[in-house]
Amino acid sequence: MSDPVVVAAGQGRRFPGPTGPAMTVKIDGAATGGAYSLIEYSHAPGAEGPPPHVHRRHEEAFRVLAGELTLDIDGRTVTLGPGEYAVVPRGAVHRPYNTGTAEVRFLFITSPALDGFFAELADLNAATGGRPSVSALRDLGARWDCVFTALPGDDGPTGLVNEPR
Repeated sequence: MSDPVVVAAGQGRRFPGPTGPAMTVKIDGAATGGAYSLIEYSHAPGAEGPPPHVHRRHEEAFRVLAGELTLDIDGRTVTLGPGEYAVVPRGAVHRPYNTGTAEVRFLFITSPALDGFFAELADLNAATGGRPSVSALRDLGARWDCVFTALPGDDGPTGLVNEPR
């Protein structure tokens, strides 16, 4: 029998998130045998979030802790407030972002685990000053079941680290 994994408040693996603020992996794939990751994240007021993308073999579930999170999911737009949840099914094109005037803090679960994708993306952003090429993003996404459906530019820098609007 394995020991339980306990992560105290303020603890977890922390690294620069793909859209600016730090991301904290609370429970990683190593702790769950790859079944899921639990990640805490935030978007600044007006932050556009990541480009639209789809996972063919992963679900994502979101729970808002504070503020409001807007999700585009297959052409529908939903806005979640504190304590509300949403599940993005496999194969759905989606994008989380913040249209509000306050920071949004949220947890999201990826199943199977995708924390390795975010760690590699943080390294890629660090290596490119937050402006990875489209081909580098597509290659990373292909390895981790994250297909970007809309990326700016052909093969120039993407400007992935979004500033608030």
